[in-house]
Amino acid sequence: MTSTRVTAVALLVIFILNSFLLQTESASCCLSYTKKNIKCQRMKGYTIQTLMGICDRDAIIFHTKGGNFICADPSKEQTQKIIHCLNARARSLS
Repeated sequence: MTSTRVTAVALLVIFILNSFLLQTESASCCLSYTKKNIKCQRMKGYTIQTLMGICDRDAIIFHTKGGNFICADPSKEQTQKIIHCLNARARSLS
């Protein structure tokens, strides 16, 4: 009886941890793109979100100097200009 109880508790803990990890990962996915005008000067970097992971759309996630994240459409010209600006800034620092 005790081993059954221990097994049940262990399975419950695994289930709860798994649910928490899935929620954490999905919270980092871009679900939509911004419609706002993005300025390169306010950005400090970016990451690329692809369909290869758990996220269901390609996106560029810009990291603002204020610590926020902005999801942008990688096919948009404005997004590509900001990526170019950030890459040029990084090259000038090295």
